[in-house]
Amino acid sequence: MRPPRAKTPGRPAAWLVLALGPALAARAPAPLVVCCAGDSLMRPMPSYFRTLAPQEGLNLELREWAQGGLNTETYPSFFRRNLAEGEGMRCDAILLQLGTNDTVPLLEERTAPAEFRTRMTAILAEFKKFPGQNRPRPVLFLAAVPLFCARPESAAKNRIVETVVNPLIREIARTEGAVLVDQYAVLKDHPELYDPDCIHPNPAGEKALAQNWLNALRRVFSAGGLSSPPHPGAVHDFFRSAPQTRRTQKKS
Repeated sequence: MRPPRAKTPGRPAAWLVLALGPALAARAPAPLVVCCAGDSLMRPMPSYFRTLAPQEGLNLELREWAQGGLNTETYPSFFRRNLAEGEGMRCDAILLQLGTNDTVPLLEERTAPAEFRTRMTAILAEFKKFPGQNRPRPVLFLAAVPLFCARPESAAKNRIVETVVNPLIREIARTEGAVLVDQYAVLKDHPELYDPDCIHPNPAGEKALAQNWLNALRRVFSAGGLSSPPHPGAVHDFFRSAPQTRRTQKKS
């Protein structure tokens, strides 16, 4: 009689691997769905996120909702014209960078601070109603606006950023339950991080802003995420059919 064949340790039967395969795959963490909204300061961020996020241990699925030249008045119109409804609205986090292109209208008194507050608050209020992908509702992240570069011709605009735009953004983040991301501090006193146009960061500045966004995402979601209060109802018509008053905007 032949002795029984010895089994090779540590090698599961093929049927067991096949049987457990779907269950093992199901345990893999789903990517964090991050929707990047705003103006030209947000526009390049997804490219940096794709490079930097894996280094931070973040598995992101990115959706791009930004375009240059937008402000709090024109963003809703852009959104409803360009974003397909449905699955594309599902986010775990919405990153919002707006306010730079509101600075000149505020300086020239074509926009009142109260209007800026109302518009930014309305955008956040609508984002809070969006469905989440891996959570009931998305976590909102709102950026403080960087200064224009330190040139004499930028002094009046920078005064508006520091005394009107960013104080209101901080107030809105607090009242609307958004995570404040201080992009103002990232570029302040760093002239080497600006493009010659004195508005946009250069590639090193863009990378610094992207890293700050990722730092905020990591802090929030590594701690288990923030609970978003329920906001019943479908996405409001604010992003679909709100009347739009057109004005000539200086683009950034």
